[in-house]
Amino acid sequence: MRAWVCLLIVLVPLADSFCHSAWAIRACSRPAANAARACSLRATSTSMHAAGTGCGLGFDFGTSGARICVVNGEAHEILHEDSVPYAEQSPEVWVAAMETLLDRIPAGMRAHITSVAVSGTSASVMLVDARTGKATRGGARMYDFAASKEAVALASSAAPAGHTVRSATSTLAKILQWHQESPIVGEERVAHQADFLAARLVGTGDGGGYTSDYNNALKIGYDVRALAYPAWMIQLLVSLSIDAKALLPAVVRPGGNIGLVTESARQRWGLSEGCQVVAGTTDSIAAFIAAKASKPGQAVSSLGSTLAIKLLSTAPVDDSTYGVYSHRLGDMWLVGGASNVGCAVLRQEKFSGDELAQLSARIDPSLDPPDNIRYYPLTQKGERFPVNDPAKEPLLVPKPDDRALYLHGILHGIAQVEAEAYALLARMGATPVSEVRTAGGGSVNQMWGTMRERLIKVPVSRAEHTEASYGVALLALDQGY
Repeated sequence: MRAWVCLLIVLVPLADSFCHSAWAIRACSRPAANAARACSLRATSTSMHAAGTGCGLGFDFGTSGARICVVNGEAHEILHEDSVPYAEQSPEVWVAAMETLLDRIPAGMRAHITSVAVSGTSASVMLVDARTGKATRGGARMYDFAASKEAVALASSAAPAGHTVRSATSTLAKILQWHQESPIVGEERVAHQADFLAARLVGTGDGGGYTSDYNNALKIGYDVRALAYPAWMIQLLVSLSIDAKALLPAVVRPGGNIGLVTESARQRWGLSEGCQVVAGTTDSIAAFIAAKASKPGQAVSSLGSTLAIKLLSTAPVDDSTYGVYSHRLGDMWLVGGASNVGCAVLRQEKFSGDELAQLSARIDPSLDPPDNIRYYPLTQKGERFPVNDPAKEPLLVPKPDDRALYLHGILHGIAQVEAEAYALLARMGATPVSEVRTAGGGSVNQMWGTMRERLIKVPVSRAEHTEASYGVALLALDQGY
């Protein structure tokens, strides 16, 4: 097992409330061998804030580990960050990670945490025994679990055309497969990853019920426009002799109050009196919130292995043909789509980090590449958004000898796809994009940002914050939505 270190600095606060002290503290967990290089530990002097506002604590449970962030309630400074890796996904592992991360928050800081929220991976769900609070059926079915054709067909037989539950990875399809394997019994309850972990702090109430949020509940089938479970879904469950009222979680808005931290949890970790647990969200939406986009037309493009975009809109847009659907976020809609183009092609074409920096310096972002260098830089066949074509082939020819020209063509191609994606959302009825904030590895390339700004025709900048744990900490403070 690799050695891990956690470095924490506790500075004497200069005000009565720790969360309004003149110090912001950052803590990191990294492999010991990389600690000196990768872990930035700092204390930053800041202006004093008015007393009276507490701190928000955000937990994000991702694909390979859990992260936390404690945020000052006045200026939203990061006071503390930490992470715990895990090699497997199970409720027991998540609970252990949550407890470890709580233990490692400085005691003086814990006393000023007034609200907590949790984000988890979308469509990661389990059935839980209401009597014991423990997962049944061997644990969770994660975001990438594909339900059987029979379960998908059953969901599709009831759901409207194009509905998100008609996907093999939808929460409803996973629940229906459990029922097909062995009938769901009266004591079992549905809980998403975020619901389950929030309940560890707030308790589940009489009967073992769980509380979810609009974003996690979307893929069960929850109607985020009517703010209710739809009749077709209830009728489907009743036809299968399932008690839908008992089985399904209550649903509130992200950031909406669930309840107070249990007295046992408050005493164990020394949390503030009246500390509340509020409804969380999915990890990708928490990352969007972290970027602090809050007005219609503001968007976040994530330039990772693939391209994902999320746009705040006054109107919802849903089109399963393109994999486009809308989450409710406050009184707006977060419209999202994902293309298969992205930075993975740069690895495929063997561009190193140093080479990317050197070649980018030779590219003029105000100019298009020559007319014969027009790429659609997929790494394999198939595209869904903004073009729905499962047979679409990668286009990376002709391949010039000049690597700078080749890179220019690839980056231009991805930027064109991004521009067309935003244009398509506008044609579908979403609020036209007015500003793009960038996350992911591609955000560091300033030349590319300038090129994208020219093609999308709106300001493009690098998001200051993109960590989901920071976004869900803001959500705990009920900021912006």
